[in-house]
Amino acid sequence: MLSDVAALFDGVAVAPAADRRLTRRLVDAWARAARGHFPSWDALQEMDMGDDWRWMFAVDLEKSVGFPYFIYLGESLARLSDVYLSGQTDWTMSLLEKATSDVFAAAAAEAPHFREDTLTLCNGRQLLLRVVTAPLADDGSNITHVVGAANGRFAPEVPLAAV
Repeated sequence: MLSDVAALFDGVAVAPAADRRLTRRLVDAWARAARGHFPSWDALQEMDMGDDWRWMFAVDLEKSVGFPYFIYLGESLARLSDVYLSGQTDWTMSLLEKATSDVFAAAAAEAPHFREDTLTLCNGRQLLLRVVTAPLADDGSNITHVVGAANGRFAPEVPLAAV
């Protein structure tokens, strides 16, 4: 278990602070690729997402049983599989699992699904997480995959009050 998340990401949690618009850029690319129907994974891969790909994932819904079946997992998000949360119910949940927990919500909504969450990491630090998931369809109409992106930043540390 990694307890020093800041060291894992060279001082920044999830995506760099200057890159907090990642979720909006993914939705914009998804809409451009859609052209009146659900975009396919192939069409989305043709979009120029630059370094954003490091923070994105794609899941095959048919093969996702109990846990997302990744057909793509950006290198930075892959590193989150070793970062665990703490709390009453989250002790065994990784940050990656939390970030990908809404894949079926996007499919059910048949539209991009946004989520913001405040998570407590295993080292006690709080992380403000933003995730977007969006449905994809190989044939343009039947949802088969979901693409997503996650980013966040550490919540400001509150100094202990003098006692």
